[in-house]
Amino acid sequence: MGKVVDYLEKYYKETNYNCAEAVFSAAAEAWDMDISDDVIRTMGCFGGGMGCAIVCGAVTGGSAALSYKFVEGDGGHTSPAMMKKVRTYIRKVREAFGSEDCKDLRPQFYNKEERCFVTISKVAAILDEVYEMEDEA
Repeated sequence: MGKVVDYLEKYYKETNYNCAEAVFSAAAEAWDMDISDDVIRTMGCFGGGMGCAIVCGAVTGGSAALSYKFVEGDGGHTSPAMMKKVRTYIRKVREAFGSEDCKDLRPQFYNKEERCFVTISKVAAILDEVYEMEDEA
């Protein structure tokens, strides 16, 4: 297993996925999750903060990956450990960047050449950290 950040260039730059699709796909490969193309397609709407600059697509892609990896039983409502990881992930993004919203993150890191690659790399590094945490997450 690798790190999510190790696969971002492949999915964001080479495959040209949006931020949510790229982080989700990179996590799927890093964490050895068998994800169908149909599942990846569901991430499309989350790019650009759901197209209206709210929660950053990299953050939603990471949250979805944590859910896919750690959900138990009947789903999210019966998966307190998964929800704890997601809450920790969101909290750490907020602490690092002051917000989890695209409208706030994009101005910090966006550049014309790489678009949001710096942003998704920083968010994915936090995702890697949270993924590796034991129950104290």
